[in-house]
Order: sequence, then C-alpha cells, then structure tokens
Amino acid sequence: MRHRTIKVPHIQLPKLPWRGFLAGCFLIFFFLGILAANWVGREKLLQYGMLNNYYVGQLAYTELDSGAYFIYLLKRRMRVFGMSALLVYTRFGILMLVGVIGWYAFSLGYLFVNALVCMKFQGMVIVLLSIFPQIICYAAAYYGLGKILFRKSAQTALPKRAWQNPWLFLLVSVMMCMLAGIWLEGYVNPVLLRSYIRRM
Repeated sequence: MRHRTIKVPHIQLPKLPWRGFLAGCFLIFFFLGILAANWVGREKLLQYGMLNNYYVGQLAYTELDSGAYFIYLLKRRMRVFGMSALLVYTRFGILMLVGVIGWYAFSLGYLFVNALVCMKFQGMVIVLLSIFPQIICYAAAYYGLGKILFRKSAQTALPKRAWQNPWLFLLVSVMMCMLAGIWLEGYVNPVLLRSYIRRM
C-alpha cells in the first residue's frame, strides 16, 4: 500500500517591525524610570537628588577642561558602543541593544521626575539641554545598529570589494555619528547648559 505524503502549507510569519519594537522598549523603560522615581519618594529626591538649585548653580561657574572631558566621554561612550557594535552580529545583539536603549530611557524617565520635583519647569529644561544636541547623533548611531541587527536575511550577493559593502558603509556611518555625538557632548553641550543656567 502506497503512503501519500501530506503537504503542509508554508506559513510565512510576519516580520518583526524592529523600529516599533525598539520604540516600544524605550517607552516601557522610560515609564519604569518614572515609576522608580515616584517609588523613591519626594523627600529623598529633594535630599539626595543632584538637580537642585545649589548643585545646578555650581555648574554655571565651574571651569571645565573640554579636552579632558572629551577623552573621558570617548572612553565611556565608545566602550559601550563598541560592545554593542560587535554583538549586533551575534544572537546576543538584541539583548545588548535593548539593554542600552532601556538604560538610557530609564535614566531619562528618572531624571525628568527628579527635575520636576526639585526645580519644576526649569529642571525639565535643564534635563533636555543636558542631552542636546548629542542625543540626535546617538539616536542615529543606535538606529543604524538596529538596522544592521534586523537586516533582511534574503539579500543579493554582496560585492567583492569590501568598500562597496552597504553594511560596512552603514557601520562606518554609525561610528562617525557616535564620534560626532561625543564631540558635541564634550564641547557644545556644556556651553549651552552653562549659558542657560546663568540666565536663570
């Protein structure tokens, strides 16, 4: 008796909308940061929070060695970014990317509540200025890593010349964005921040 093979219909699973996924992770961790700040309580935020009139006033007239600050930021930012750039080519890339984005979002949510409790509207402006304009370059860099991580599996053959590889070009571009962000954070951001604080 001849056995018939049963053909199972091929079901194509929907592709992961990675932009929405990363945006959702950011919002979830941002909300968790807000919850954590509220759990700490108003009294502890006022007592131990760095965003109060005394500490902020010290920033206005503190002399900053921009070169040394840039080197310090370069070591800290590139250590995490370099690890993320290496892991996006492995199965652990998603964990690293979500962890980095989640930490930034959590910290931002916590700082917003801290600023609102300690300094009201002016504190919110200070938090926004503390991440501007470098946040644009950082967001572009990690967006590029996300594009590399969630790249399409079905692609045409890569070119023989390495410099014509679009993924290599994208990796170099995100590194340039990251370096530009560190430069802005080291040289431009302190000027903007001090300028606003002196006018308060």
